[in-house]
Amino acid sequence: MPNKTIYLKDADLPTWDRAQQELGESVSSLFVEYLKERLETQALRNKAKKAGRIDEVEAMNTLIGEINADLDLGIELHPFWRYPILDQNTINHGYKLHQKLANPDRIMSLVVWPLDFDHSGCLNPATKDRIVTAIRKFWDGKTTEAHTFVDTTM
Repeated sequence: MPNKTIYLKDADLPTWDRAQQELGESVSSLFVEYLKERLETQALRNKAKKAGRIDEVEAMNTLIGEINADLDLGIELHPFWRYPILDQNTINHGYKLHQKLANPDRIMSLVVWPLDFDHSGCLNPATKDRIVTAIRKFWDGKTTEAHTFVDTTM
């Protein structure tokens, strides 16, 4: 069997050890499984781009950019998540938003129906308005909640 070397930061060693203990599988096989999933996802994105369609994550980033330009909030997709976040019980997709430099961090969990994206990959106007309204309300300077859940599918 061929060998490949993966270099880890010292800070990542506890995660590696925990994965070996808790997942009960070879971390190497888990890593390869992850790479296969990631390659599959990238292939779908490349195919969509060739067809002239932007993907949902790009559409969300575009919307967040428009909101930031309008409201100067510094919002971004939370960097600790991989997008879109898939719901096992529905076809809905989730996103976590936060302000880049806010301390303490405040998070908005956002649920979007994937069919609310049109053929070009952009959100339909009604869903876009619901998201903008929720963001304005959550980051209005008056709300102190650390987290809010917004379901645009209702």
